Amino acid sequence: MEFNSIFQPLAIGPVVARNRIEVSPAEPMLASRDGFVTPEFLRFTQSFARGGAAIITVGDSPVTQEYAAQNRFVINLTDDMVVHGLFSLTDAIHRYGSLASIELNIRDEREPAQFSAAEIGSMIEDFAEAANRCRLAGFDMVMLHGGHGHTVSSFYSGMNSRSDKYGTLTMEDRCRFASDILDAVREKIGPGMAIEWRISGDELRQGGVTLEESLRFAGYISEKIDMIHVSAGGMFNKGTSMRMIQPTYLPRATNLAFAEAFKKELDIPVCTVGSFNMELAEEAVAQGKADMVAMIRSLIADPDAVRKCEFGREGKVRPCIRCGVCIGGPDPHRYPKPVRCAVNPITGREGIFSAYEPAIHTRKVLIAGGGCAGMEAARWLAARGHRPVIFEKQDHLGGSLIAAGANPLKGDIKKYCEWAVKNTEETPGIGVILNTEVTRDVIEDHEPDVLIIATGSEPIIPNIPGIDSENVLLARDVDMDASKVGRRVVVAGAGLTGTETAVSLARDGREVTLIDMRSLKEIDASANAFLTSAIRYISAQEGVTVMEEVKLCAVGKGRITLEDKDGRPFELECDTLVLALGVKPVGIKKEEYEGMVGEVYVIGDCHLKNGTIESAVREAFYAAMNI
Repeated sequence: MEFNSIFQPLAIGPVVARNRIEVSPAEPMLASRDGFVTPEFLRFTQSFARGGAAIITVGDSPVTQEYAAQNRFVINLTDDMVVHGLFSLTDAIHRYGSLASIELNIRDEREPAQFSAAEIGSMIEDFAEAANRCRLAGFDMVMLHGGHGHTVSSFYSGMNSRSDKYGTLTMEDRCRFASDILDAVREKIGPGMAIEWRISGDELRQGGVTLEESLRFAGYISEKIDMIHVSAGGMFNKGTSMRMIQPTYLPRATNLAFAEAFKKELDIPVCTVGSFNMELAEEAVAQGKADMVAMIRSLIADPDAVRKCEFGREGKVRPCIRCGVCIGGPDPHRYPKPVRCAVNPITGREGIFSAYEPAIHTRKVLIAGGGCAGMEAARWLAARGHRPVIFEKQDHLGGSLIAAGANPLKGDIKKYCEWAVKNTEETPGIGVILNTEVTRDVIEDHEPDVLIIATGSEPIIPNIPGIDSENVLLARDVDMDASKVGRRVVVAGAGLTGTETAVSLARDGREVTLIDMRSLKEIDASANAFLTSAIRYISAQEGVTVMEEVKLCAVGKGRITLEDKDGRPFELECDTLVLALGVKPVGIKKEEYEGMVGEVYVIGDCHLKNGTIESAVREAFYAAMNI
């Protein structure tokens, strides 16, 4: 693909971006507890500038003491001392020719009517003082967060019940809080810095701000800002919050239509955001739907994505799978954790591995298994100068990644699988031997210095009457080919895999019932909260019936037998039973080979009860770094 449009410069008020890619704001939780720059935060942020993005935006930074006290491990703009570390940060960003920006925000659960006039004045001053600290630290831009239902946006909302000048009786009143903030910020930072305004193009909820209202608001403040950053949704419910941070189940570039509407109405640059990759960014700019494209998760997955595309190496860009690992869990503010990425093991560990050392003594490494973990290990081993050889018993690489990406809802994993296979096959120094299972004879014949066991997992199949019937299928097989599935379907196993399969079948017109021995609350307590909450919402929208705390006992023709939590049996009609009851390790026992090989590593699903792409990648990377 030709990337011509996104590599054109863009004037944003008084500054010029070298290309059309902006790092959108995020919370990596790498600052100190009190909100100061740490070496880890600097290295993480600097990686995006080194990778070629034009604007590097530091995420959600409190401007009030109250918000800073609630939101730890992010940059605290209420303290003058923060300037010291931020100066080093902007210096590191400028080294690579990028612009340094930072998001200023207040998040307060109170409604506008609950603020006194003095508190409103204080918040306006807080924004101005925070912006001034950014100016002193060398930032080129500030981004003011006026979307997603946060405090600033709530004053423009029709749900604002104030009756004074900060109410909603007139358009001037509705925009006054934002307008006063902008005036105060501009007075502090002067004409040399750009101001970007973040907005929800549509809050997508009843009573929320509509696209038409957002456009009117943007027109009102447009002379006071230099670029508008158009998101969607808000922190109201799962249906709208999914448009803020889209899970893998939603289309990419999902908010572009809103940005396009702003582009038609405004004379200032418009930035779009929402699950973009580099190809979609090029299309958006080339088609004139946006001037700038913001992304973060795609760049967390591969900070060098921009430079790779600039120099014609787009096939090397590691794809993001939109799994939400980088968000940090179900309650990242209460239980903050440093950022990690499922597919990029260096993310958040830049201080340890950004300059990983070449191998002092090159080793021949035999890898049993060509799935996610085996391929990841091989690529890093080759990068360090070792001599990895993958032995795969199938006639192709990919392992369980192939089935994991087969569901129509999970195109991101399919793309990642394709990338992993292609880059493994193309990496110099990696040997691949297919149709060969690792045995003692194979090890003796090839005499490796190190053995890595990455043989993966296999589905759990319960030992109950009728389980071998033709109307019983595995979820992974259904995801790859649903042609044998009947009209009435029961999916056994209400975890992520089972629910995803249930949703795809329901969308194809089947009547789907999802069953599990556990309650959904119990299942979800140990699952990926970002994906689980999203797929539960989508499942309900698609009409999937859920039966919790029931046990599968037998399979018959046209029906299955179940037991409720009190042990009472009952039957349920179904044409097809789909099994999604989890997986178990495929065992090669480490101790069987320890006498034959100097070092033995066991990685990925072959020894983990609930393995994921993240755990497979992490363990493979660690093994490759430790050899």
